[in-house]
Amino acid sequence: MIIAQCDLCGLRVGRNPFARRFDESEKTFCCLGCLNVYVVLSESGTIASGQNLRETELFQRSLALGLVSNVETATSTFTLAPDAPTQEALFQVSGMWCSSCAWLIEHALQKERGVVRAEAFFASDMVKVLYCPQYLPPECLRERIAALGYQASDYSGENEHADAERRDLLLRLGVAGFLWMNIMTLSFTLYVSFFEPISASIGSYLPFVLWILATPVVFYCAWPILRLAWLGARERTVRMETLLSLGILAAYVYSIAQAFRGDPHVYFDTAAAIVTLVLAGKLIERSAKERTTQAVTLLYRLMPKKVRLCDDERERFVAIDALQNGDRFIVKAGERIPADGLVIEGQSHADESLLTGESAPVAKQPGSSVVAGSLNTGSVLQIAATRIGDDTTLAQIIQMVEHALGSRTTLERTVDRIARTFVPTVIVIALLTFLICWLGGFTSSGEALLRAITVLVIACPCALGLATPLALTAAIGAAARQGILVSDSRVLETIRKLDVVVFDKTGTVTDGDFALLDSHCFAEPATLAASHAPFSVNARLAELHQSSTFFTQACLPLLAAVERYSEHPLGRALVKAAEDKGAFFGTAHDITVHKGQGITGQVGAQRVFIGNRSLLASEGAALDEASDERALQWERAGCTVAFFGWDGALRGLLTFGDRLKPEAASVVEQLKARGIKVLLVSGDAPATVRNVADALHIADYHAAALPKDKVRVIAELQARGMVVAFIGDGINDAPALAQADLGLTLGSGADIAMRASAVVLMNNSLDKVNDVFALAQRTWRIVRQNLFWAFVYNVLSISLAVTGVLNPLLAAVAMLLSSFSVIANSQRLTKP
Repeated sequence: MIIAQCDLCGLRVGRNPFARRFDESEKTFCCLGCLNVYVVLSESGTIASGQNLRETELFQRSLALGLVSNVETATSTFTLAPDAPTQEALFQVSGMWCSSCAWLIEHALQKERGVVRAEAFFASDMVKVLYCPQYLPPECLRERIAALGYQASDYSGENEHADAERRDLLLRLGVAGFLWMNIMTLSFTLYVSFFEPISASIGSYLPFVLWILATPVVFYCAWPILRLAWLGARERTVRMETLLSLGILAAYVYSIAQAFRGDPHVYFDTAAAIVTLVLAGKLIERSAKERTTQAVTLLYRLMPKKVRLCDDERERFVAIDALQNGDRFIVKAGERIPADGLVIEGQSHADESLLTGESAPVAKQPGSSVVAGSLNTGSVLQIAATRIGDDTTLAQIIQMVEHALGSRTTLERTVDRIARTFVPTVIVIALLTFLICWLGGFTSSGEALLRAITVLVIACPCALGLATPLALTAAIGAAARQGILVSDSRVLETIRKLDVVVFDKTGTVTDGDFALLDSHCFAEPATLAASHAPFSVNARLAELHQSSTFFTQACLPLLAAVERYSEHPLGRALVKAAEDKGAFFGTAHDITVHKGQGITGQVGAQRVFIGNRSLLASEGAALDEASDERALQWERAGCTVAFFGWDGALRGLLTFGDRLKPEAASVVEQLKARGIKVLLVSGDAPATVRNVADALHIADYHAAALPKDKVRVIAELQARGMVVAFIGDGINDAPALAQADLGLTLGSGADIAMRASAVVLMNNSLDKVNDVFALAQRTWRIVRQNLFWAFVYNVLSISLAVTGVLNPLLAAVAMLLSSFSVIANSQRLTKP
């Protein structure tokens, strides 16, 4: 047999190659990428010149981008280069019937050259693949999944294949149910013959009528089961469909043999019953999976497909993909906002409940920020786009939820391994049951076969495979609807083990909405005037150097010129104070942000600094005793103090006020009630942090903590064997969030902090912290219940099947009820 190879990369072309004629000769290609590259090489004259195609710059570039495959992987052992670029592909897969299907897809994809990691998730019908496009074209992933008997498409939240599969399942179930009822009705005549004599012709021919009715049930209605069992056998994998297929075909084939022997003991009704009840169970499972993953589907539907662009005083609709940052668009009442932006004109309210979990509409006016997906409930708004496409808040939320659905806990992996070993064990038990009961003379061959079939049917690990993933998926969807974004399902397992919760202070337990309360300046006026011409002062400033007038006219513009480049809450408060007072901003350059310390920059001839004591020391500025005492007084009052100056000299102090969040104290107390230790860390001064810690009844706190110090505190706790959660909201918190076993970020936090977190609380309320703990506790209680009853069901049911207490019909009913109980129990998580 001659295997065709791609005329560009040399790989096998498969069953459906791409073909095209070039100069009277037909070329075949493995993928569309190779075809297109070959066309370009042909048109450029490279092929006619006789140059080696694989040495051309175009080929090498296409290879790096993954447009064509690396031929070396076809003939040698695959080893991924350390610097090889990788991509992640997310597929929606239809046709997965159990957790064994997910394992089979994983197992097959991981054998493919170029695949770094593959994970399939039965509960959400998703497959996530990390692969190297330089070695493997992306379409090969879909083809490999299709070869296993499943349909894969790029994940988009809405899947036509899944809808088609559901309609097909309904049709097969309807046909199976109709024929089964007829088979049961006719079989009643044969049952009567066991007690009363009937016509010999009826007893002889009726089994063949039942055979005709059962055949469509077995080979049409049960075709998805038989097909998956065959594909699994081809991959040398024993799966749930194998058990069902063995049971269905054993009853069907045995009954045919009995019919030809003239024996009325046939079991066509048993085969039809198994098929009908299994299909009913699968339809219930599919509906449950759709409900648990509807959170992502709903988020996708929040994004409008069109945007009303405001161009030259005209309105015109364009596709959402055409929107650019800075474009102005109009959103009318009742319409959803298509991108993140700032309101330019109009006043209205926006319903952001589906994003934040808060039902109260949020007022919007010029200068207010809006988020994509929120609903304009009032009047017309004109908005300038600030984030579009994948950069919008809604897109990031979708990515986090998808990532969570595409993750797997340790317990889930353990249960999957048990389920995979469980299936071959059941086959052995069924075979032994048949041989012992028949050869041992305990029952007839027919009764022994029924017992074996009962074991096969009742032991299908549907409930076991659904117990964990369905509950976790339901929990993630419920959390998203409450404004809690869980980026990894493993956090629901981690929360149960937490020993310590570490809180950041500013913006986490406090509002983070600082205001400049007071200032104290002792700059020398002559020095200031000489060193900064735009802010020159006369001799009278000597009399005002302690006054607010001096600070406002001379110092505040310098500081605001630098702080306008800061994202810190103190910087924003100072800039706001300068704007409110109408201060003239200088021009700053050479800005340096010192994480956990402050900021420096050049304004005119001065090198201005503003920050805490650490920055003061690094700038070589001395702190006199009187100023230190004043700062301590402010800090003991719970205020935050910043020191400022220029050219290596301290020029004054600023004090900022912040308020504790009203729910902070109750959240801390509830965590303590759960037996969790609470710590407070902050870059603020010790007196300020102690004041906040005392107000929250937190005994252990760390002040003047740089980002590296926060990481060190967490690492030390982990070294003592503790499981640590960190809750923060700023850029400085990102390293600590990444270090912690569990990172939680408030929705108002910086993007980098949100990306470093496993959980994001969208509405900036600490009340959601306890909601996360409650959800995790509830989820794992339901998971334990599911697993307990699934294991109990399998142990008891197999015992009853071996002893003959159950028959195949009762086994199929019991299997359906076991799956339904797990589904119903898991669906409790979707309710508030």
